Amino acid sequence: MVRRIMLAAMLLLVLVASLIAAEMTADGLIAKYLSAAGGEQNFRAVKSVITKGSIFTQGQTAEMKVSYVIPGKSYMEVSMGGIPMQVMATNGKDAWTKNPMGAYYMSGDDKASAMRQAELFPLLDYKKAGAKVKYLGEDMVKGAKAYKLEFVGSDKDTVVYFFDATTFLNVKEKRGDATIMMSDYKKAGNLMMPYKVNVQSAAQSLMMTIDTVSVNVAIPESLFVMPKDAKPLDSLKAMMKQRQGGGPGGGGGQ
Repeated sequence: MVRRIMLAAMLLLVLVASLIAAEMTADGLIAKYLSAAGGEQNFRAVKSVITKGSIFTQGQTAEMKVSYVIPGKSYMEVSMGGIPMQVMATNGKDAWTKNPMGAYYMSGDDKASAMRQAELFPLLDYKKAGAKVKYLGEDMVKGAKAYKLEFVGSDKDTVVYFFDATTFLNVKEKRGDATIMMSDYKKAGNLMMPYKVNVQSAAQSLMMTIDTVSVNVAIPESLFVMPKDAKPLDSLKAMMKQRQGGGPGGGGGQ
């Protein structure tokens, strides 16, 4: 009798889990994520964010500071030993990068990628932004069940989000050949945010560790003014390619 009761209970749990999975929708999953991460009202109350931490890549550690002003403005600065090494910034219209060689404005795919990275909460108003979402079912992330959501932006850029089936927090993303893992969630203001981010792709492997997150702090507008002397980023790419080739003709010197 006990075995029959246990078997019936197990079957009931499986049935309930199946019904929940069957009823899951893209918008329902987004709503659960927003609720788990702090609530839609608290997301909408965020006007600016400053994160500080470090990046570990290629055996080296660099300091990182990223300033966001919603919507569409970001300023990421990377330094080593207090010496500025690189900046990547957007102001909603322009995107540029700056390093010891000078300032360079972006265009094409480079600009589009920078603009996407400036969107701190892309799922919040995805319909207004012209994006589309689709629920893709279940998967496993580090041995735990997760729900998958496909996000296609207005520029057709595609991201697959993985939300933990228990916490409904975003634990993984697939962007092209890049896999991004989020963990160590902590409260920042009224929101839950990941304090560790691991990025793996064919081009790079890096770990970001966040030390502090400051919400709704004053950020000067001057930070998002593109340098007037910025040159096309393509000119820097051409120069680097020429150097790697050893000259205009390539192949090194005589």
